[in-house]
Amino acid sequence: MPKPILILAPRGRDATVIAETLAHVGHASQICGDLGGLTQALGDEAGAAILTEEALAQGATDALTDWLAQQPTWSDFPFIVLVTKQPGKRTQADAERLRAIGNVVLLERPINAETLVSAAHSAVRARHRQYGARDHLLAQTKAEEQLRFALEAGKLGAWDLDLDSGALITSTVARAHFGHSPDQPLTLASIEAAVHPEDMALRAGALNASIARAEDYDVEYRIFWPDGALHWVQVRGRLNRIQPGKPRRMSGISLDITARKTAEAQLRLLNETLEQRIADSVGELQRANERLLAEISEREQAQAALVQAQKMDAIGQLTGGIAHDFNNLLTAIVGNIDMIERRSDDERVKRMAANAREGVERATKLTAQLLAFSRSQQLDLQPVEVDALITGMHDLLTRTLGHTVEVRMALSAGTARAKADANQLELAVLNLAINARDAMGDGGTVNISSRISDEWHEGLQPSDHVVIAVSDTGHGIPEDLLQKVFDPFFTTKSVGKGTGLGLSQVYGIATQSGGAVRIDSTVGVGSKIEIWLPITEADDRVRPSDIPPDEAPLSAGERVLVIDDDPSVRRFLVQCLRSLGYRVTEAASGQDGLARLVEDRPDLMVVDFAMPGMDGAQVARRARQVIPGLGMLLITGYADASAIRELVDSEAVLRKPFKVSDLAVAVRKALGERIGTMGA
Repeated sequence: MPKPILILAPRGRDATVIAETLAHVGHASQICGDLGGLTQALGDEAGAAILTEEALAQGATDALTDWLAQQPTWSDFPFIVLVTKQPGKRTQADAERLRAIGNVVLLERPINAETLVSAAHSAVRARHRQYGARDHLLAQTKAEEQLRFALEAGKLGAWDLDLDSGALITSTVARAHFGHSPDQPLTLASIEAAVHPEDMALRAGALNASIARAEDYDVEYRIFWPDGALHWVQVRGRLNRIQPGKPRRMSGISLDITARKTAEAQLRLLNETLEQRIADSVGELQRANERLLAEISEREQAQAALVQAQKMDAIGQLTGGIAHDFNNLLTAIVGNIDMIERRSDDERVKRMAANAREGVERATKLTAQLLAFSRSQQLDLQPVEVDALITGMHDLLTRTLGHTVEVRMALSAGTARAKADANQLELAVLNLAINARDAMGDGGTVNISSRISDEWHEGLQPSDHVVIAVSDTGHGIPEDLLQKVFDPFFTTKSVGKGTGLGLSQVYGIATQSGGAVRIDSTVGVGSKIEIWLPITEADDRVRPSDIPPDEAPLSAGERVLVIDDDPSVRRFLVQCLRSLGYRVTEAASGQDGLARLVEDRPDLMVVDFAMPGMDGAQVARRARQVIPGLGMLLITGYADASAIRELVDSEAVLRKPFKVSDLAVAVRKALGERIGTMGA
């Protein structure tokens, strides 16, 4: 936007004429009423001022003189004064007023328009150059302020050195880098005196090379502060452009790098032993990784063992329940077949009953295998000399396995005795030998060995064990099937070649005896199955069950209360006992049986162990509270082995399925114990 030209011409139409003249050549103008108004308008960035000499004579020039005196260094405001030609010199007062204005051009009247316009052009151009100088100075001042702020923010000191005189100008931060206070001067001599003796040559050489070759000056050296503290500084500089006749100068920055140098020294110290520390760390990491892998492996094995144990326990509960139902059915079938044989004189009927009994015995064996796996069968645990038992099985094994199989024995357990049921252990070894024969197809070698081991693995109590191993040279078992071989009804044999209960029975016998079973198999090489049984002393034995005689003793008129939730079993018991001469009452549950105690006053209670609501053990305990001397006979086909063991020393137990004679003997025995207790 054009800067206006101020006009002050108080006579006639002079001001208007001047403004119109300037307007024709494109100059904006502002007519002022008096000297005071013109002085005030000067502060609004006017381009120049045109006034008449008589306007100055009006007075009030002090304000104008003061304004002109207070102009900044870049400003020298131009004035054009129109004067009247005089025959002599001006008065001293008039001359003083014109001289006080300063930058003034005098034009004598009358003047033509061209002269006025030319003078106006020159004055405006001069004022525009002054405004340009002002803007440049402002920009330079702002840049210097920004540079100062940036230097202070970066903790950089600024310096300027006159290379000829040695005069040094430094900023407050630069003085602080050398340990000087803001008001304490820093000279080139004081810097040279503060340099560490070992770094003097380095600093001087860098400075001289920079001056000689006009290169950048960049050096790091140590200095002593006035208080004696040792610091590091980095100094950088560059030669200013050298002009003829001008002094040589170098300007730059400084930085306190003490903290960085300290960190570098510490890093160098660390790096000196870095290789050894890395080796130590790698070794420790490897050891930690090995421990972690071992822990992961152990955890995986433990988890796999837990899953396997949970699976086997769940399957055991299922098979135990199935066995319980089978035993109830078989008890009714066996009993009724026995009664048919006792009461019939028809040989044909007896033969048919015998055929039925044969089938029942096979079913009984199958149920026994299920019970063995589910660990619900009460074993007759006693010290068994393992080597003697296996040696005695040699002929049985040879006949059973056939002439295509060679049986080799390597028995080294000696006279050590394992805690086991001898009959069930024989059955387990025989099952393993038969499985080994079947795995070899066309024949081969079955190796049976024994040893004593103090090793421990999952599923065993820490102690010495007798280990019975049966191995073959057969086709082996794939790894993905090894966890399934002990499951009931699982078999790798073809259809019709096996029930899938042999290994599950071995598993049940071993675990119920306090041991474990391990299997190792390689496809195409063969399999080895080990039975681990805890070693026991010769006198550590569980009381064997009494073997009942074949004869069936009769009743002497005693009263018997039968409690069983299965109608067919309860009906068979009632019929058998009544046929033996007993007076019998019955109940379908434990609660019903307890309710009949006071009314029936029985001499003996025959109660099934596994019943809903209350089991036989609970019924027996509560019945004894009502009739303290009451005889008890527990009948079980599936029961919690620990609960049976709690009662076995004081209660008679009859296991399903049983014959009439077995029931008769068990009843007489239970009544005999009652009488003996009452006599005592």
